[in-house]
Amino acid sequence: MAVVVLGSVRSCGTTTSAVALAATWPAGRKVVLVELDPAGGTLAASSGWAAEPSLVSLAAAARRTSDPEAIWAHCQHLPGGAAVLAAPGAAEQAHSATVMLSGLLGRLSTLDADVLVDAGRLDPTAPLPGVAMGASRLVLCARPSISDLHALAAFLDAGPGAGLLDAGRLRLVLVGDGPYRDAEIADALGVEVLGRLPWDEGAAECLATNPASDRRLRLSPLVRAARSLATVLAADDVVHAPEAVATSGHDEAARPRRRQGRRLLRPFRVPSIPDSAGADEARGDVGIAAGSAEGDGSALGTGALGAGAVANGRLMNGSAPGREAAR
Repeated sequence: MAVVVLGSVRSCGTTTSAVALAATWPAGRKVVLVELDPAGGTLAASSGWAAEPSLVSLAAAARRTSDPEAIWAHCQHLPGGAAVLAAPGAAEQAHSATVMLSGLLGRLSTLDADVLVDAGRLDPTAPLPGVAMGASRLVLCARPSISDLHALAAFLDAGPGAGLLDAGRLRLVLVGDGPYRDAEIADALGVEVLGRLPWDEGAAECLATNPASDRRLRLSPLVRAARSLATVLAADDVVHAPEAVATSGHDEAARPRRRQGRRLLRPFRVPSIPDSAGADEARGDVGIAAGSAEGDGSALGTGALGAGAVANGRLMNGSAPGREAAR
């Protein structure tokens, strides 16, 4: 069965994405959502659940058994029936429980169910959680904005995400709208884009207390997109064959071209806005991050933004940055 870990380099709705996927997981496939956000859980509070059963009660039970099947006795349930192992709200409690459960969590793939793990915001200075290293897929959520993509590029180039990218288990889900196409992002980062989830706060709040089949939710953009993405992630040919990943109806070109050696991260063009004098729109090229092994002149040095770098609210080449770059 699949073990899919969802995380982000910058906060961008990872928990909402995980809940939406669990709520729309294909019928006939048992699924459990495990909340392992190092900052602490939010699902118990938003769903009105009691503090236990939870990750904490499972950690106490794990002193007597390390059988992953013990997880079921400590789950709450979403309105649609998906099981949820909820984390405590306090970060210290969540961290302690996760450490105590490291052995059990490392064997989640033995469950007779698909497992979705909400890993929250990943620390770019620390190794990935053990459950992520053993996952079928690590799905990174990111906003398609210049600032988030820069942070993601650094994580992939020199952070703990580099190893998973080389192993072919890393995928990207874009959250919300932005100025860049899926194919452009995939080609620049070297990561396949599975699809997009809209930023829909109203539907996200309802998912904690209403089934996805509710008439107010089933036709919402978030639920429709999540259902398509869940179908892709649950498909055996996607989970077990890294080279055969669908794009949930998005650009087929969102599959990046494979290159020998180090990735070449192509520059993005900053969205332009008119200047205050009404002159022609100013544009500048901003590279995401790293250079290439071949020394291609179009690649930029690691961590550098080159001639299009943003400094003090303006591009270093003198042109005005776009809205996304100015955030």
